[in-house]
Amino acid sequence: MRALEVARVALILGTLVLVCLTVNMALKLGWRDVVGRNSNALLGDRTYKCGLSKVCPQGHFAFKIQTGSANIIGPTICFEDKVLLRSTLNNVGVGMNIALVDGTTGKLIKTGAFETHNINNALKFLQDIDERTLVLVASFDNMGTVMNDELKQLFTKLGSSYVNSIGYRDNWIFIGSKGINGKSQFEEYMKNVKETNLYEDWPKTLLLNGCIPASSITATTSGF
Repeated sequence: MRALEVARVALILGTLVLVCLTVNMALKLGWRDVVGRNSNALLGDRTYKCGLSKVCPQGHFAFKIQTGSANIIGPTICFEDKVLLRSTLNNVGVGMNIALVDGTTGKLIKTGAFETHNINNALKFLQDIDERTLVLVASFDNMGTVMNDELKQLFTKLGSSYVNSIGYRDNWIFIGSKGINGKSQFEEYMKNVKETNLYEDWPKTLLLNGCIPASSITATTSGF
C-alpha cells in the first residue's frame, strides 16, 4: 500500500511540474505558439494554413483577411500560413492596407498602408503591378476618404464590385488581380450605419478566408 501511495504522490508531483512548465512556456511565447495556430486546438479541433479548418486543394493558396476593429485593433492578412500584415509587425495603419502577392508562387512582393494624405502613393503602389499579381486589401478605421475617382477606377479594373460604394468608416476586404475577366469572388463590404453598427461609430469586423487557385481568382470561400 505504501509503495502505491508513493507512486501516486510521484505522479501528482510530476503532473504539477509539467503544468508549471507549460504555463511558463505559454507566458514567454504566447498561448498561440504553445497550442498551435488557433486556440481551438485546446478543444482538439485541428487547423491548417492560416487557421482554416480544411486543407486547400493542390494548386491553391490558403488565405485569411480580417479588417480592423473600430480604431483599436489593426487588420490582419495571412497568406499560405504567413502573416503578411498585422499590428505586431508594425506594418498596418489607418486607412487602406495592401499586400501584393505573386499569384504563381504565393510569395509576398510588398506591403503598404495608405492614409488619406497618401492617395498618390497608393496609386503608384498599384499602377505598375504585373498581371499575375494578387492584390489583397483590408480596411482599418476610415478608408473611405482615402479613395478618389482614379483609385476607385483602378480597383474596379482589379475586379471590385463595391469600391464605388465605400464611404466614411466603412469596412472592406478585397482580393483582385490585374487583367481579371469579370468580378472577383473575394470581396466583403460593410457599410457604416450608426443604428446597426457593432462598435457605435464603426461597423462590425469583417473576415474572409478560404482557398484561391494559383494565378487566378476563381475559387470558393465556403466551408472554411
